[in-house]
Amino acid sequence: MRALTPNIIELLDGFSRQSRLLITGSEKLILKEYNSRVGLVKWFMVNVSSTPIKPYPYTLSSISRMEREVSFFKASTQGFKKPRIHVVDYIGVRVIRDYIEGEKISYESSAEVYEQYGRNLGMLHCSGWALGDTKLSNFVYNSSGVYVIDAEQAIKTNRIEHYAWDIAVFASTFSIGCYSTCILNEEEYTGKIKSFIEGYLETPCSIPCEVVGILKDRAEILLLIPFPLNFFFLKTLKTIQKHT
Repeated sequence: MRALTPNIIELLDGFSRQSRLLITGSEKLILKEYNSRVGLVKWFMVNVSSTPIKPYPYTLSSISRMEREVSFFKASTQGFKKPRIHVVDYIGVRVIRDYIEGEKISYESSAEVYEQYGRNLGMLHCSGWALGDTKLSNFVYNSSGVYVIDAEQAIKTNRIEHYAWDIAVFASTFSIGCYSTCILNEEEYTGKIKSFIEGYLETPCSIPCEVVGILKDRAEILLLIPFPLNFFFLKTLKTIQKHT
């Protein structure tokens, strides 16, 4: 059973909210303002926390974050579905985009959802894109599939370490978010990690296999995942790789 008190990831999400819902007639839209102070606080915290490892080129600039997100949402990519952009305001540094109906991916989501999430991320990496911020609350799923709704750190890249960082951020934020529950339910925790990684490895290109190999061999990645879940994660990676 999930704890009733909010975890650190939920608290940070609350403090860093930059979007609000607009309703025009029967249509729902999202207004996102990149100049908001909480957004800058969010990315300052991420940038500082990743300094010892520094594998991903995060940007704090509001205009750069907007340009990254708009470029990604408009690009033709495999994997995740994306909201449609309606308005880009370069003066106010804000956008209006579609509101996506559905459920945010969470610890309670099914193994099938985690597998689809992993598969979509693998397909995205095969398209030459990394997201930089792969925490669960950035993704919504419905009958149409899994949508990415926050991509302000997305970049076009062919560097394996950027793709590995996406997996590390997922594992870290997922583990922190479910910590008190997951340490008491190792089987359920590793089951969802396994579903995610197996989905990730199903993609047709060789990139996901290279990424999993890097994660298995780089001990510093384990520093991002709280003990003892970091060892549960590593054990799951090694078990899956033996069978691929």
